[in-house]
Amino acid sequence: MSTRSIPPAEFAVVCGSANWGLRFPEDLEEPGVAVVARDLEFDTPWGPSRDWKILEIDGSKTADGQKRTVLTVFSHGWPLDRIDHEANRRVFWLLQEAGVRKVIACSTAGSLNRAIQERDFVITSDILELTQTQHSLLPSRFRYDCSGKQLVCPHCAAVMERSAKALWPTDARVFGPRAQLVAAHAWGPRLTSPAEITAYRTLGADFINHSLAPEATLAREIGACFVNCAFITAAFQNYFAPPEVNVLGEGVLSDMKFTASRIALHAIAAFESDSGCLCASLRSLQPDSHAERR
Repeated sequence: MSTRSIPPAEFAVVCGSANWGLRFPEDLEEPGVAVVARDLEFDTPWGPSRDWKILEIDGSKTADGQKRTVLTVFSHGWPLDRIDHEANRRVFWLLQEAGVRKVIACSTAGSLNRAIQERDFVITSDILELTQTQHSLLPSRFRYDCSGKQLVCPHCAAVMERSAKALWPTDARVFGPRAQLVAAHAWGPRLTSPAEITAYRTLGADFINHSLAPEATLAREIGACFVNCAFITAAFQNYFAPPEVNVLGEGVLSDMKFTASRIALHAIAAFESDSGCLCASLRSLQPDSHAERR
């Protein structure tokens, strides 16, 4: 279905590899969660963005007791027929137009830390991305400053941790904000090489994937709170194993995708509309004189 009317919503779930192989949220059959519309396509200044859904969460399930509208998009908004890293900008432009204030980004990741193993649930506290996003949403270099402090909302991260600990299997672990994990970024789609793994680990990262850093940056640019919902599918030692050993752990995604998807739904319902965090204030206007006096 094609439409130009972007529905208002304060909450969004950006689906990713953590949800691959299921219809989010239909296959979860989660009580109190309904799909209002699906297969939506919206126009953006950089072309169409496809595979959107509008969800409705019943007030009996939400933190404020009010019915909640949630926007969700398939796999970071990536097109099915080509590699297109600019998709992130189209997605977050739409979220900005909708008035979204809180974003969950779902994904899988590779471990850069021997202590973090396959099947572990990981909530990042900081981002390592040395080039930053190539596709900024800011209107110019002279309008806003966007702080790199607190790219991940601590309030949303605390809710995500509680949701994960309530649902994640007991034979794996949940690493929450106190672990102070750092997520590194590689554009992909090629998986990271052993040399790259060594470099990112030396720089201080604990896990790596293809999506979280540009999404965290764009969330800051639109003044929204951001948190990830992710689990490890590639153990650190797998990157250094012989070539015939699959980097991605066998069966990890199929085992964990339903649980991770349910955690995202529970967290988005449990977020407070106004958590009193500083996230929105970390995008600040620059003085007009920076552009006018030239």
